[in-house]
Amino acid sequence: VGMESGSIGLPRDYRGITAGRAIDTDENRSETYNGVNLKPLSPVYLNGSRHPSTRDWELSWTRRGRVSPDWRGSVDVTIGEASESYEVDIYDGSGYATVKRTLAASTPAAAYTSAQQVTDFGANQGTLYVRVYQLSAAVGRGYPLTTSITRG
Repeated sequence: VGMESGSIGLPRDYRGITAGRAIDTDENRSETYNGVNLKPLSPVYLNGSRHPSTRDWELSWTRRGRVSPDWRGSVDVTIGEASESYEVDIYDGSGYATVKRTLAASTPAAAYTSAQQVTDFGANQGTLYVRVYQLSAAVGRGYPLTTSITRG
């Protein structure tokens, strides 16, 4: 059933009827469209480095697209969104329980400075626990890339 983004969160009644059966052979079932098919796919291939003297982290990842996801002729997949934007949540540990900072990015890369690390943790971090989300204008955060990265 085709749905518009304005239908997200609205319950609708449906009735599943087998071909050749009367409409009264089943009852209404309420379903709410949540726009799951509009959520951006998780980014992949997190990479990163720490500057040896400043201790700043440079993170990068590869985006994926819901629309035309094939990589052909050395051309990136189409974004499939109104604009390219991401959020990177930095967590307090491997339990992914507490977000210490959220970084915003308009390209598949973000910096986490030494000053930010000291503010968030009291010291520079050799391991980061992150979730990277591509954002959708229609449904917000997509599916996360959840991983850790360690650099000496």
